[in-house]
Order: sequence, then C-alpha cells, then structure tokens
Amino acid sequence: MEKSDAFKIFAMVGDRGSISGAARALGESKVTVSRAVSRLESLYNVRLVERTTRRITLTEVGSVLHARCIRIREEMEDADAEIATYRSSPAGILRIGCTSDVAKTLLTPNLPEFLANYPEIDVRVRVGERLLPESNILDVVLHCGWLSDSRLTARKIAEVKNILVASREYVQANGIPTSPDDLEDHAIIGNFYLDAAAIEPGPLPAYVPRLEISRGQERFTLPTYRRFLSTDHSQILELVKHGRVIAPITGIWALPGLLSGELVRILPDYEISESPQLYALYLDRLASIPKLKVFLDFIEEVVKRLTKEWQPQADKLFPKQNLVLFPSINFHTRNDS
Repeated sequence: MEKSDAFKIFAMVGDRGSISGAARALGESKVTVSRAVSRLESLYNVRLVERTTRRITLTEVGSVLHARCIRIREEMEDADAEIATYRSSPAGILRIGCTSDVAKTLLTPNLPEFLANYPEIDVRVRVGERLLPESNILDVVLHCGWLSDSRLTARKIAEVKNILVASREYVQANGIPTSPDDLEDHAIIGNFYLDAAAIEPGPLPAYVPRLEISRGQERFTLPTYRRFLSTDHSQILELVKHGRVIAPITGIWALPGLLSGELVRILPDYEISESPQLYALYLDRLASIPKLKVFLDFIEEVVKRLTKEWQPQADKLFPKQNLVLFPSINFHTRNDS
C-alpha cells in the first residue's frame, strides 16, 4: 500500500472515529483500513489510535497526523480538480448522493442517457437521507427540501410544487374538506426529517418548516398525523392511496393519480406556504471540474423535459386552480409549438 493511500485512509478513520465507519465510507474492507493504520504506526513507531470494541480514539500524535492527512487529502483533490479543467472532455469517477425520491424520479430513468453522452465518466450512486458532499466520498448531492446557511455550495435546480392530496376512497369515507377549518378532523401527514444525529455521514444544514397553507393574506397551520412519519415520499404516497391520510405530495408525483381519478386534490384554492427546492450541493473547490458541470447541466435539462411533458396535462386538469409543477422553470404551454 502506498503511503499516500494510507494517509487518505487514516484521514477518514479520524473523521469517522471507527475502522468500520471509515471502511463503509471508503468502500473498502475493514481489514484494508486496519492495515493502513497499522502500517503508519509501524512506519512512525508510534501509537496513533486507542482501540475499543466499537470505536477508536486518536492519541495525541494521532490527532497531529490526522490534521496533516486532511491537508494532504485536500491538496491531492485540488491537484486532481485543477488538472481536470485542462481535459478536453469530462472524465473520471462522479460520486452522486441523493434520496430515494430523487433517485426514482430524476436520476434512475435518465442515467443511461447520461452515461451514453459522457463515456469517460464513471458514476457511483449512494442513496440515503440527509447526505453531504464529502471529500473522496460524494462529489455532489441532490437534495429536495429546505436549507439553512451552509459552508457548502448550493445550486438551485428548481422550486418544487407540493400539493395536498387524498385518495378517492378517503374522500368518499370522510368527506372532502372545503375550508382549512374542516381539516381539524382529518389525518394529515406533515413535513418530517429523521433525527440528524443518527444519519451518516453528517447532519445536513437543513430545516423543516411547519406545514402551512395560504391564500392571499390568509395563513393556516395544519394539524399533523403522528402515527406515521417518513422521509420517503413514495411510502407516504402509498399510505395516501390506501385511504389512510391526506398528505403534501410533489405535484409531478401526484399528477398521474390525479389524472386517473385515483387521487383528489384537497383545497386547490390554497397554496402550501413554503415550497421545497431541488438543490445540487457540492464543495466549492469542485465547482470547475468538467464532470460535475456537465452533470448539473444535465439534471437541469431533465427537469425542463419533465416540465414540458407534464405541465400541459396539469394545466388541462386544473384550468382554474394553478398547478405549476416547477414554478421556477420558465415554461408556458401557450407559447409552445
């Protein structure tokens, strides 16, 4: 094993505080990670870590080396990024993180096209909740939600329209609400994230607004159902389809059910007050890398294509109640030939 590889591994060991955590993050075996630590200890004839059954603690000299290893890792990444800008075509490994919702809707159906367009880019995808772009782990994370201030660079791809929907079965059994006051007696799924402390590789700088609807100057906070919470909107949509709840669902996800009559839009004259955004998150030092730039442009084009495909159907279904699937995308059916 090269010393530079051992340095990168040790940097991750210090970041994660465990051999197994570093191995998962790097996609290596625990044996490989443990050997890298042992090699450095043997090379410098010092103890770098104190091992327990579950975690490791850096010794004083281990902490010094860990700080150096982080700098070495960053210098190597900066060199890779700078050299990459001189290439005539995008190339290399692109590590993408996203939630299951984004993977299902945007990424998975369009990856074959991206791979065909850029034959020199190899793609690695990690699906999970509240992922962060991280050196040598994830180059870019597609996040749909709400962000607070962050050290990360965030490129907004699109605003995402959420609407309240219920199943036809639910409406037949419980009646259809005609005002916000009617919702007091209904089961409504709210906005939700899992506990950030339980999520690797780290807490996303996000917040979750209360579920509110508005019309003009009117604003109402909705009561929320506590028996079921999930970060996976496909699970929430299934609960809606089974006639259990009303829920805020992304418009483009709900539209097929609305068109078929399986779903019913609730209070279409009201807007959900704070729309989530689709962001691409990445470290600032990676912004100029060609493989990242073409991927971000590609995802923006995918959203525009989805808008062009589905917006005319939304306009036809709700001619008087505006349902703009991606409000920040400039698309008007009346100007489209």
